[in-house]
Amino acid sequence: MRYFNTGRVQDKLINRLEKQEKQQAFQRDRFFKYKVSEIHSRLSQSLLMEKIVETDNPSAFSEVLMRGLKKLLKTNEFDFKYFIAPIRNIVPHPNPISLYITQYILEGVLNDPCVIEVYGTDKDIYQMVNKEITNINLKFERDQKKLVEQLSHNKSLKPGSREYDIELDKLFRKTMGEPAISEGESFKNTSE
Repeated sequence: MRYFNTGRVQDKLINRLEKQEKQQAFQRDRFFKYKVSEIHSRLSQSLLMEKIVETDNPSAFSEVLMRGLKKLLKTNEFDFKYFIAPIRNIVPHPNPISLYITQYILEGVLNDPCVIEVYGTDKDIYQMVNKEITNINLKFERDQKKLVEQLSHNKSLKPGSREYDIELDKLFRKTMGEPAISEGESFKNTSE
């Protein structure tokens, strides 16, 4: 008997990859929503201290950087990928958030009147940004792991269920505070 490949295996693989990509985008968004203010303060300080950005008005530079971070919060998946496309091959396995912020520094910050000059290569800027993002993300993941472990003691909740996700969100808000949302702004999931 002859076996004809109906494509079911490929369909399952594609579905699994798409689900994994959506989960990664969700995790990236959750991290960014809860840590945007910390990212802002540490990046603005590092960029100025390491003399990557030269400015005569640090507070205006800080506002420009925050505008870029807020832009990232509101962007959709297509715009996100389009924005980082020029530098997506800067390093072998780049962090998407670090790529976006690096590209914003190269485009938005560089062209702002409050900024005198941006020094360093694209890769140098990416590495500095990624170092800060990675440090913040490691702490966030440790905290998230503790919350998931705490939630695992509740036997009535099953991971992946709607009730589990609601309880996890409540724990996040209780321990990490509310996500950083400015007046009237809402978040868009980049996986939409």
